[in-house]
Amino acid sequence: MTDTMNEGATTGTHGHFAGAVLMPGMPQLLAADPAPVWAELTAESKHVGTLLRDAGAETLVVLSTQWFTVLGHQVQLDPRLRGVRVDENWYDFDYGTMPYDLRTDVELAEQWAKEIERTGLEARRTHYEHFPIDTGMIVATGLLDPADTLPVVQVSCNLYAGVEAISTLGRAVMDAASAVGRRVAVVAVSGLSSGLIQQWITPGEDHVESARNEEWDRRVLGLLAEGRFGEVMELREQYAREAQADSQLRALAFLEGTGQVNRPADVRAYGPLWGTGGAVVHWAP
Repeated sequence: MTDTMNEGATTGTHGHFAGAVLMPGMPQLLAADPAPVWAELTAESKHVGTLLRDAGAETLVVLSTQWFTVLGHQVQLDPRLRGVRVDENWYDFDYGTMPYDLRTDVELAEQWAKEIERTGLEARRTHYEHFPIDTGMIVATGLLDPADTLPVVQVSCNLYAGVEAISTLGRAVMDAASAVGRRVAVVAVSGLSSGLIQQWITPGEDHVESARNEEWDRRVLGLLAEGRFGEVMELREQYAREAQADSQLRALAFLEGTGQVNRPADVRAYGPLWGTGGAVVHWAP
């Protein structure tokens, strides 16, 4: 899949790539009194954000598995997104209420929608007041760019799209960046294993929900660190079955589509987030 899906994906796009990151979007990363591993994941997310900005990123390109759709792929075109997100699961905690103020790179977003359509996929343009921005998007952009210096573009994760379609989104955004002359950082907001602990816990009680899930998480991260991206994609369905991988780990297909991540990654941090597995993984330009 890797060779055929990425054929031509990097043509003319290397100069428009400022790096990529796989990171979790759980709101525990915003906790005022976090578990040590939450704090580590938060700190590494912020550090990667600095690396992306230092590499010349002009826009954050985001796919979050928490913004899911069932018809086509939605691209956000509202130039300014402001509001307060109250997470449906964690509303009773300090990290469950999240104010946000995001600027959209409308030129790039519109070009991305056109490039998606050019591939034969459907791109639905989203622009209406009080659109419900998802928790993962708010967490990721807030940590990667806490001073709000960068605009964003975002695409939905279609629940029924195969990895080929998700990969096409990554290829399309690099073509769009090349067309409008934008240097982008590509962000996949996704967990690893998704076995939530089914009871209320204190931060200090957190752990990956099962030893098997943690074994799978570390296996996948080890392969990414060795640059064996294709092997990870081949294991993806088994990983999803045996460790409940978040959205069948299709967020990695989004990164693969850019044509820039089939090489060793820098695994910055790994640990539990209310039983799920979360990691911060960076690919430099």
